[in-house]
Amino acid sequence: MRILFKLVLFPISLLLSVSTAFLTFLLSIGTAILYLLMILCIFVAIGSFLFFQDGKVALEALIVGFILSPYGLPMIGATIIAFLEVLNQRIRSF
Repeated sequence: MRILFKLVLFPISLLLSVSTAFLTFLLSIGTAILYLLMILCIFVAIGSFLFFQDGKVALEALIVGFILSPYGLPMIGATIIAFLEVLNQRIRSF
């Protein structure tokens, strides 16, 4: 009975392994792009605060920069990838 479950779960485990590797690759590229956008948002925030004296736009740009930083969207992606890896390990150990 256990061998039957392993045979049924093998394609799911294989799919999770491939998707985890692909998503990790995409996350690394996406993190680099988002990091560049974060730096741009920070420069826009500093520029708008210094040159235009507009604190609201500067604060909005800093918030967007934080969301794009490695602690924002990439962390959500890393959490999803970690969940898929844990799920894959549980399927393999079954």
